Amino acid sequence: MYNGLTGEVMKEFPVKGKIVRVSRRKLRALVAEGVDVKYNHSLTDIRYNHDNTVTAVFANGAEETGSLVIGADGPRSAVRKLLFNEADAVVKPLENVIHTNVTFQPGDKEKALFLRSAHPAWSVCLHPDLFCLLSILQSESQDPSTWSFQMVSGWLGSRSSFTDPTSRLAELKRRGSLLCEPFKSAYDCLDNNLDIRFEELGLWETKEWDCRNGRVVLAGDAAHAMPPPNPDRGQGLNHAIQDAYNLINILINHHKSASATSDLPSQLQAYAQEVSVRGSEEVRLSKQNAYMVLDWKVLEQSPVFKHALDRSPVDAEKRAESEVLEEGKEGQEVTAMAGA
Repeated sequence: MYNGLTGEVMKEFPVKGKIVRVSRRKLRALVAEGVDVKYNHSLTDIRYNHDNTVTAVFANGAEETGSLVIGADGPRSAVRKLLFNEADAVVKPLENVIHTNVTFQPGDKEKALFLRSAHPAWSVCLHPDLFCLLSILQSESQDPSTWSFQMVSGWLGSRSSFTDPTSRLAELKRRGSLLCEPFKSAYDCLDNNLDIRFEELGLWETKEWDCRNGRVVLAGDAAHAMPPPNPDRGQGLNHAIQDAYNLINILINHHKSASATSDLPSQLQAYAQEVSVRGSEEVRLSKQNAYMVLDWKVLEQSPVFKHALDRSPVDAEKRAESEVLEEGKEGQEVTAMAGA
């Protein structure tokens, strides 16, 4: 993490185990293997049947009946909206935060190598007027002129002050010109015809939901929608993986056990309770971090300065309750960072 005024290193991120950058596109393709994915299905209702089954109803008239609905349908989850009233389910915006995320190719070997000089994977630059996260998306090619980069930028301000792509790009480049190198050069690489959008960031602080006698659960961003932390600590993906691990273990153990001794509804409700504790803590920290790293006066007190890429500091009792790794099972700690 670099000081954008001086170019000096402000903070290093110690990594326990190894850090992995995960391509969303490749991950989607991987998890879809062997799965009959049905596209163009927009959920409109969930029916809870007398025989303890559940039916998902879609806008195109299709219906699917089974034993469990898993709402892993993103931060603006349709499943979540059916579990809570509108006020409790809605994603709340982050006020007075300007955020933009662009990908670009320098198209030049020397420029690409220079942009990567701060760090081979990703680096952060902090300045009183701008936050910048610069990462390389594609470096497998031996030709640096083909490399693609991702740049996340943010500052405190009103999105409504910039009404068209031209004014947004001009402001982005103006602020980028204030940074130290190589970050300043990254903004110089942006095409003048780039369609810049200032995105609205939002969050949903996890609440425990009623699993309807073990027939519906939430997971991933649907269960803990958090703003992209600046810099990105990878916690959204890490918590989604934890959700999946916990949930799959519950289902596997249930089907291994005799039905008389396995109480799936209570186990799924316990899962919902654990997610609500873990998720709400992370969403709160992500919101705090999103504001603090954009405020030069307090950024060194931000969660990312205190905790870097580590798991969030849940107190010992809650951490013990949420621990689901099998006793005696060895594994390597991995921090997953989501990419394009």
